Amino acid sequence: MVLHNGDSAENPLNKVVSVLTKGCSAVKNGFAQWKEYMSRHVAPACRKIGSAACNLCETVGTASADSLKLIGGAVSRRALSVGSRVMDRAVSLTDRCGERVVAFFLGLTKPFRSIWRAPRLIAAGYRRNGVRGAFFTLVDGICNNLYVFKTLINYALPVAGLLVLFNVVQSGLQIEYALAVEQDGQVVAYVEDESVYTEAQRELRSRIISTEDEATLNLQPTFMVAAVNAEDITDTAALTDDLIRMSAADIQQAQGLYIDGEFYGAVVSASLIQNILDDTLDQYTTGAEDEVVEFIQDIQLREGLYPTSSLADEDEITALLTSEVQAKKTYTIQQGDSPIMIANKNGLTYSEFKAMNPEIEEECMIGQETIIAESEPFLKVRATKTITYDESIPYETETTEDSSKAKGYSVVTQEGQDGSKSVTARVVLVNGTEESREILSETVTAEPVTEKITKGTKVETTYKASYVAPTYGSGTVNGSFIWPTSGGYISCYYGSGGHKGIDIANSYGKPIYAATSGTVVVSGWYYSYGKCVVVDHGNGVRTLYGHCSSLNVSVGQSVSQGQVIAQIGSTGYSTGNHLHFEVQINGSTRNPLNYVG
Repeated sequence: MVLHNGDSAENPLNKVVSVLTKGCSAVKNGFAQWKEYMSRHVAPACRKIGSAACNLCETVGTASADSLKLIGGAVSRRALSVGSRVMDRAVSLTDRCGERVVAFFLGLTKPFRSIWRAPRLIAAGYRRNGVRGAFFTLVDGICNNLYVFKTLINYALPVAGLLVLFNVVQSGLQIEYALAVEQDGQVVAYVEDESVYTEAQRELRSRIISTEDEATLNLQPTFMVAAVNAEDITDTAALTDDLIRMSAADIQQAQGLYIDGEFYGAVVSASLIQNILDDTLDQYTTGAEDEVVEFIQDIQLREGLYPTSSLADEDEITALLTSEVQAKKTYTIQQGDSPIMIANKNGLTYSEFKAMNPEIEEECMIGQETIIAESEPFLKVRATKTITYDESIPYETETTEDSSKAKGYSVVTQEGQDGSKSVTARVVLVNGTEESREILSETVTAEPVTEKITKGTKVETTYKASYVAPTYGSGTVNGSFIWPTSGGYISCYYGSGGHKGIDIANSYGKPIYAATSGTVVVSGWYYSYGKCVVVDHGNGVRTLYGHCSSLNVSVGQSVSQGQVIAQIGSTGYSTGNHLHFEVQINGSTRNPLNYVG
């Protein structure tokens, strides 16, 4: 079929031919411009470089000639000759390099330029003789340019070889050697080494609670070296599941509870366990800004296959996680502690603390250990937080001696007052009980006030009473005794460390009263009692008042109940102002608290 000129504009084939022709023409023009550029710019630039080198050599030669004229013209002519030859060689080398570069690129692109001309030639053949012309033009082009295909093959083969080599190397890198674990001729898994199987077997045993399942999990695998891909190698957890699948036991997908590496049972849903763990942490969370609350034990939930006999119900898990274990905990008494303070510090009521330490009121010494817990929760929670609190600063005591006052005289001239400071500390508590405390900073908010005491040092010559033998009688006390001084408190009880009376601490100079009526048999310095009064009440009953600062009665004087017989002091073997009060029945001491009304 022949196309008329008027139909060519509407034919799609003509459009394709036209586009290809324009493309080939643009490529050809580009190569032509590139060649022209090389010839017009690169070659002249190379020639300029050679010319510059020539000029440089000529300049050097000329300068050398001028410098060496004194030595001889022969050396100068030789230098000029060498410079000329260097110039010629530089120009020649530059030209050859430029031509070779141009020739190399032209040769490299020749096959592609030949291919790019093909569409234009085919289009011309089509316009001359239609499809037949285009076909024969294509056939003639292939026959006349077989070298083009050979060149393209030469280009493609090295590229294909590199791609094949890359794929082979990549595949080789993915292949690893591992141990194939086989059971009854069947490959169970691939592992890196036998230790992975050993660990999986140990994990398998840990998942068994019932002894009935041990026989069903008795596997005897064999091992063989095999080449496998890296992604086919199995870890311990997956191998454990594979081994359980091969057993004859009833199994189920579940979550195993492990505490410090020990298996305690499995549950189908971990939400119950998680809720208990969250509630336990919330009990010890105060919401402090930098507070860290965490379990001391390593608690893990491991998903996998477990024998159904190892599944625990909700009540069992709840009872376990909320249980208590036997664990005696102690607290060492520190300076400034009291029984109530110790109880509060460790989150106890005073009655709970006293029940564990029944003698705490009589024995509360610094460094002594007290019991603060006889059991503790199964789950141990550590809470670490920064706290700020106020702490008192004990005041100091300053003593001034006054020689004008009798020994035993003691007066507080300035009351002491504790100061205070703001303390910031990092505290660690385990299950609510303080375990350690690190002081971060201290700021004094109120300075303590020093207590000032004036004590007398004057030694008075006093009458020393001789020993007075006891009298004997029925031991009957007429009426009850009154408290022998105004106020005060008992600082030492009867029988404590062999004590024969009670010590009533009170201020210096406070009056001492006769507990009941009687006759004074001692009034003076009486051995270690210092200044002392002894009153005989008849029937073998006597009362003794020791460590007085001054005496108001004399021997043989009759006194009535409540009469002032002396003043509080600290004479004799004494460490502070107090009254030593004794009750004697037929020469033997009795507990005064049994007689004082």
